[in-house]
Amino acid sequence: MSSNTNSRQNPLQGKFTTARFGLFVITAGITAAGSLGLPEMSILDIFPANILNMLDPSGQIISNSSIQILLTIIPGFVLSPLIVFFGLAGILGITLGHLVIATTSHIGSIDLYSPVFTFLGLFFIRQFKSSLNLIGPLLFVIITSLWIAFVGYNATGESMITITSLAFLSQLLIIIIGYIIYLAVKQTNIFK
Repeated sequence: MSSNTNSRQNPLQGKFTTARFGLFVITAGITAAGSLGLPEMSILDIFPANILNMLDPSGQIISNSSIQILLTIIPGFVLSPLIVFFGLAGILGITLGHLVIATTSHIGSIDLYSPVFTFLGLFFIRQFKSSLNLIGPLLFVIITSLWIAFVGYNATGESMITITSLAFLSQLLIIIIGYIIYLAVKQTNIFK
């Protein structure tokens, strides 16, 4: 019996390691606990007033509480460009962390679909990894921004163009911060 068991190979051998599980737990924890444990801060709190006035001269969309919630900064998204190093464990960790956040959303049940678009964006970051690593993060920004705009439009009925612009700027700012971290980590060769 033992010789029969030894002759079969474990299909997950080398794939499911302690290090990968650790990356999964860390990325899920940073995403979920970072968003739920820290005070909520909308990206609108960071942007200068002149940019916000240019995008929404009436101020009606910016003052909407649903839009404020949709544009809340998710700390785990800063890790998105680092998916190149983390692999599938990081993708699943950030996606699970986003699912945990979505279960506490004040927007409604539609926000439970958000992790699907996060997963797609992270998948493209991983697929389009290259020396510059720009195509993947830009696809992440586009995919998640369009989803945020769709949810914002359904939740508020406000101008789709303005909501899309705000969502794109918010996601782009988060990814730029993550990309700077990616470049710093790449220079140090920590993950080689």
